[in-house]
Amino acid sequence: MTGQAPGREVRFTLAGVFMGLFLAALDQTLVATALPRIVHELQGHGWYAWVGVIYLLGSTVAAPVAGRLVEIFPRKAVLVGALLLFGAGSALCGAAPTFTGLLAFRFLQGVGGGALFSLTFTTLAWFFSPRERSRWAGVVGALFGLASAVGPVVGGYFAEHLSWRWAFWVNLPFLALALLFVVRYMPHQPPPVSAPMDWGGVLLLVGWVFPLLLAFSCWGPERIAPTWVGGLLLGVALLMAVWWVRLERQRSDPLFDLSLFRLRTFRYAALAGFFFGPIFLGGVTFFPLYLQGVLGYSPSESGVLLLAFTVGAVGSTGAVGAWVSRHGRFKPVLVGSALLLGLLLAVAALTLPATFSLGPLLSIMVVGGVLLGPFQALLSVVGQNDAPVQRIGSVTSAIQFARQVGSTIGLAFLNTLFLMGKGLGGHLLPGLKAVFGGSAVLGVFLLAALAALPNVRLRSERIPASQ
Repeated sequence: MTGQAPGREVRFTLAGVFMGLFLAALDQTLVATALPRIVHELQGHGWYAWVGVIYLLGSTVAAPVAGRLVEIFPRKAVLVGALLLFGAGSALCGAAPTFTGLLAFRFLQGVGGGALFSLTFTTLAWFFSPRERSRWAGVVGALFGLASAVGPVVGGYFAEHLSWRWAFWVNLPFLALALLFVVRYMPHQPPPVSAPMDWGGVLLLVGWVFPLLLAFSCWGPERIAPTWVGGLLLGVALLMAVWWVRLERQRSDPLFDLSLFRLRTFRYAALAGFFFGPIFLGGVTFFPLYLQGVLGYSPSESGVLLLAFTVGAVGSTGAVGAWVSRHGRFKPVLVGSALLLGLLLAVAALTLPATFSLGPLLSIMVVGGVLLGPFQALLSVVGQNDAPVQRIGSVTSAIQFARQVGSTIGLAFLNTLFLMGKGLGGHLLPGLKAVFGGSAVLGVFLLAALAALPNVRLRSERIPASQ
C-alpha cells in the first residue's frame, strides 16, 4: 500500500542497489582525479581522453541492453550480473599492467556501471508506485551529489599517498557487501514476459552508437582523432541508425519497442534528459575551471567550495521527491526549475565577473544545485508513469541512454564554444561566458521539452509484484 514503510527485504535490496549505484557514480570523478598519475605510470599520454571515452561507450550501450534483459530474464540474476561485471572491471583495471589493458578493462567496467545506472530506477519501479518512486529518486540524486563531492578528494588522496590502483580497488569491499544484500534479500521476481533477446538489435545498436559517440569525441581540446574522421563517423552512425530503426520495427520482440514514443510522458522525459545531460555535465566540467582559472582558488579549495553546490542539489532532490510523492504533480516543479535555471545561465553568460566575493559565490552555487536537483530526481520517474509493466526496463534505460548521448553531443558543442570564446582574447573568462551562453540555449530546449509534458499526476498504484 502506498505510504507504508518498505519491508526488510526491500530495504536491504535497496541498500545493495544504492551502494552499487554510488560506486558507479563515484568511479567517474574518482578516476578523473587520479588520471594524470595513471597516464604517467602506464605511459599513455597520447591516449589520455580514451580512459573516459571507452567507459562512456560501454555504459551507454549497456543501458538499453540491461533494460531489455531485465524484462525477459529473472531480475535478480541481471542485477547480480551487473554488480559482478562492475566488480570484475574494477579489479582488472586496478591490476592492469599496460595502458592498453586498462582501456579494455575500463570498457568492461563501463558496461557494468551503465547497467547499474539503468537497473536502479528499474528496481524502484518493481517495488513502488510512481509517486513513491519520486521520494526514493531523491535519494538517487543525493547519491550523485555525494559522489561528485567525495570522488575528487578520495581520488586525489589515493594518487598522492597510496597508489592510483586503489581508485579502482576501493570498489571491491563495498561491491561485495552490495552483492550480499542483493543475493540474500532481493525477492525472486520472474520476468514480465517470455521472449528471445534481440541480439541483432544489440549489434546494430553498437554499430551506430559507437561511431556517434566517437565522432563527437573528435572535437574539443581532448579530441581523439582529426575532425574529418568525426565527419566520416557521423555518416556511418546515421546509416547504421536507419538500419537499426527498420530492424526494430520489423521484429515482434525488439530490443526497444519504438511504439513507446507514442507515450507523451516518456517521449518528452527522454527529450528533456537529452538536453539536461549536457547542462549538468557542462557545469561539472567548466565551473571548477572558473573557480581555479579565473577566481584563483586552488584545486583543493575549489573542491571544498563545490560542496555548496552539492548541498543545494541534495536538499533539493529530497524536498522535491517528498513533495511530488505527496501531491503527485511534477510538471510545475520541472518547468519552474528549468525557467529559473535558464535565467541563471543567461545572467552568467552576460555578467560572469572576474572577481567574486565568497558569500555571493556560495549563494549562487547553492541556488544552482537547488535548480538542478529536480531533474535528477524526477525525469526517470515521469518517463515510467504511463509505461506498460513489461517495458519498464526499456523505458528507464532509454531515458538514461538519451541523457548520456545528449551529454556527449552537448559537451562537444560547449567545448567548441569555449575554444571560440577563449580565442577572442586568449583568456578563460570569454570562453566560460560562451559556455554559459550555450548552456542557456540548451536550457531553452529543455524548457520546451518539459512544457510539452502532459499536466497529469503520477500514478499512486503500485505495480503488482507478480508482474
